[in-house]
Amino acid sequence: MSGESEPTGSGDSEGAAGEPGTDATATPEQLLGVARAARRQARRARHAYWFPLTLFGLLICASIPFYLQQEAPNRNCVHAPPGRGCGVQGAFPAVPPAPLHYLGGIGGPAVRSGSAYYWLAAMLAGLAATAVWYRLRSGRVGVRTPSRGFVITGLVLLILALVIPVLAAYGSGPLAVLMPGDLIVRGTFPLVLFGLVLCALAWAERSVALTVIAAGYLASSLVASLYDVQNVLYRLGWTLSVPVNRLPNVVLPALVLLLSGAGAWAVQRRYQVPPASATGAEAS
Repeated sequence: MSGESEPTGSGDSEGAAGEPGTDATATPEQLLGVARAARRQARRARHAYWFPLTLFGLLICASIPFYLQQEAPNRNCVHAPPGRGCGVQGAFPAVPPAPLHYLGGIGGPAVRSGSAYYWLAAMLAGLAATAVWYRLRSGRVGVRTPSRGFVITGLVLLILALVIPVLAAYGSGPLAVLMPGDLIVRGTFPLVLFGLVLCALAWAERSVALTVIAAGYLASSLVASLYDVQNVLYRLGWTLSVPVNRLPNVVLPALVLLLSGAGAWAVQRRYQVPPASATGAEAS
């Protein structure tokens, strides 16, 4: 019986040596190439950034009601009776407290009160949902994406966005630079925060494609914060009515994320791998 077992062991060793990447005569360059190919495959398998792209895009779309322009106050002072005050119809939007100036703007006429609280909740919900998504996916495919740094970066940015306006409001001199009016007056600075968070996620994913998407979205969010996008539509012959003329500043970045998320999902589904448990069952 011992004589029958030896050929079997010899055959197994030959079969293992004949498998790609396990040949004992393989050169170091070949082994390095196999290792690099395995690393690329693992990264492709763990890429799942279509979810945060789509999630952030939907969160931005959900903020649209806050950017429907309110009726401007109508001061009817021409025909006011002598000795009577000037009648005012309508109301200016409420200015959020100092800690929320980065999130809700500084009381621009296009932003409804309450938008700052929405963005605060949306940022926290987006970070939490993305962290849970990557944790569940790592358990399913057996490849983990280090999302902890991404979540910490998002929380740090959010804390800074709450603390800096307070320092600028109660400080003087150089601290005034911390409140760039042109960047926050439209109430779209939270879109820039989303862009910075996506840049941190691109670093965690080690993805060139996500880096390009994050950079493109960050550029669009800066444009939306510094420029009235409706001017471009006006030059193209499309005039928007007063209630919706601020919406292009929100819709443009949202479209960038939603279209990128759809494209990423179409690409990443090709590299889906079986769950880790199923793989282990097949191997056994």
